[in-house]
Amino acid sequence: MSLALLDRLAACHEALIRALDGDDLHAIEGATLALADAVASARAQQEWASSPELRERLLTLAALAQAAQIRVNFLTDTIRRRVNAMAALRGAEPAMTYHPGGR
Repeated sequence: MSLALLDRLAACHEALIRALDGDDLHAIEGATLALADAVASARAQQEWASSPELRERLLTLAALAQAAQIRVNFLTDTIRRRVNAMAALRGAEPAMTYHPGGR
């Protein structure tokens, strides 16, 4: 795996984080598509951690991916709270999308 490919993955993660922080739907969509393409390119490679430098870069990418995941979880929770608040204003129970006991 080349360092250029890892740099591309890092840039795509950073762009997604900026888009999520900016609440820009079009930027989020574009960044998500770019990241998906970069991930597909990375998956096509066979040598994932052939050198210490690559392993270190992969750890940095894992931290960026976690930062993006935290933002997505936060935004998802914010949306859920808004939907629940609107349901309460209508006098309705909030819709459960997850049932702990299954169906």
